[in-house]
Amino acid sequence: METAKGKPRQESITKLAELIDGYEKYSRSHARAMAEIAALVARRMGLAQADINALAEAAMLHDIGLHAMSPAYHSSSGPLSFEQRIDLWRHSVIGEQQMAKRGSTRHAQLLVRWHHEWWNGTGYPDSLSFEDIPIGARILRAVELLSALVADRPYRAALSYEDAIETLKSSAGVECDPFVVSALVALIEELRESVEQNVEPRVEIPAAIEPRTEPPAETAYPSSIEPWQIDQPPAQTEPTTQSEPEAIKRSVPELLSAYPSFQASEPAHQQTGEDAAAPIAQHLDLLISRSGTKELKAEEARWTDWKRSRYNKKSLLGFQASVLRQIEFRSIAVGLCGWARMEWYLKAWNKLIFSNDPRKWAASVSRAVIEARAPMLEDQVASLLRDVYIPGNRLMNAGLLHWFSETDAWWMDNLRRNIESVEDETLRAQAIHLGLQVGDYALSFDDQTRDLRRPLATVLWRLAGRAVSGPPGQPHSRSYNLSVEEFARQSRADLFYLNLPPAHGEQAGSEARNRWRESWVRCSDEPITDEVMNLVATAQSKHTYLSMVERILRAASNARIWAIEYQDIGLASAQDLGELIKEHRAVRATYSKDLTEVAGGLRNYIFVAEKA
Repeated sequence: METAKGKPRQESITKLAELIDGYEKYSRSHARAMAEIAALVARRMGLAQADINALAEAAMLHDIGLHAMSPAYHSSSGPLSFEQRIDLWRHSVIGEQQMAKRGSTRHAQLLVRWHHEWWNGTGYPDSLSFEDIPIGARILRAVELLSALVADRPYRAALSYEDAIETLKSSAGVECDPFVVSALVALIEELRESVEQNVEPRVEIPAAIEPRTEPPAETAYPSSIEPWQIDQPPAQTEPTTQSEPEAIKRSVPELLSAYPSFQASEPAHQQTGEDAAAPIAQHLDLLISRSGTKELKAEEARWTDWKRSRYNKKSLLGFQASVLRQIEFRSIAVGLCGWARMEWYLKAWNKLIFSNDPRKWAASVSRAVIEARAPMLEDQVASLLRDVYIPGNRLMNAGLLHWFSETDAWWMDNLRRNIESVEDETLRAQAIHLGLQVGDYALSFDDQTRDLRRPLATVLWRLAGRAVSGPPGQPHSRSYNLSVEEFARQSRADLFYLNLPPAHGEQAGSEARNRWRESWVRCSDEPITDEVMNLVATAQSKHTYLSMVERILRAASNARIWAIEYQDIGLASAQDLGELIKEHRAVRATYSKDLTEVAGGLRNYIFVAEKA
């Protein structure tokens, strides 16, 4: 495929990757190593070649958005301010746009957008979580983390092999998908074992990235390091085609010279040149050559059992923020806040926030995000863990046994008991927020990944240490635990924002975990009957669903502006919803975000309507 200037697409991508690599200030090019490792993990997990190609291209150009922004704070060795963090979140979205301008596939564009999404939902730009994150983006997250750990960064030296692997393992269940971490660690361990055994490889040239055929779309670090510190791994170069065997032979030692810390005998800074890289280069050749063989597939069939993305509710924080930036308002009422991610932006913009959710767990999280002025202190965290490992006479909430092992159920029950003794409501909400994250962490592991799991008390301490309160925000901002209709009727904000629940029955990803969260926060195993969780069960027709939406809109008639978000699947279409809104007031603009190119992706809409 030729570019507009007549250069082959592969050459264009390679040169751009080198520019990004230079901007990132890596002493050696990690481009091809990143692409090859990501492709090997993806191949082990059974991905199709076209999806592997998209992943490889996204790996090479994942930080194209940061390069386009070139923020002055990128070279800073200290932690970023909250405003800088908010600004940094944009680079993934800009990266998606830059990939579209360069004719990348829609799949590759979205992988670049989501390469900073964290397994527990605290990444950016969209705060996707669990299997809601496409598998390619989950692979990128883990490979990028490993690449950064073994390289010198502005705020630390490269980690040793042992420390890098330990940090990668500890990221499982928080930053990275535990299953992907297991697959990546197994791959790297094979690499190290063969280096020690001096395995003689045979070379097979990997396939090149397939040229684009469709038109462009329109539209942990170590625990001592803050997750918001800039730690971008190197840009990537294009895999070489089969017509260039000599280029491959030259590139293997070069690409792996970036990974001298895989050598166990000497520190990374003492190894340079081809002598240090050659054994590792030989084994990577071996892995590549074996990757398509029957023996490798038989040995690694277990890596195909990863969690698939399914069609379900996915809030897109970056999309929401981009729309809200274009609306003039001073106060906002959020009908269904969920994890209250959008409230971070609203606080930074100094908006008056009234946030609500009929689920008790979500209302508590909202209070922690909106009303907290500082993270919890060390002694406050310690008090939550008092006797948390000691079983009592009986569980306060026996329903936890539906989701957790007996040991974890006792731990979570004791934690909830300790939280209940906290007198300050805002501090209690912060503790609940931490506990919810720990519970989701515990549920992220199965028999195959259990060896990666850390003690829950250790995880709580880590999460507490990473908690960020952000700017103080408006002193009169409040969180509520009301029905959506009642909240809409009582609110007197300029803008009413409603992220509508899906009009279908299946729940997966983060949504599938709502029931344990609600049970834990309520300290009860009684059936949960709030309107949101019953909406799917009660709305069995388009008429019923649209009638529910209309009641909410009528209740929100006091608001000057409506912003209604919806995903087009299930009983009602976006067109149905748009026509319903127009019956009440004029629709000023309709924004859309198409994610249908990836598994589990939907077409997202936000309708903005104003009073005449």
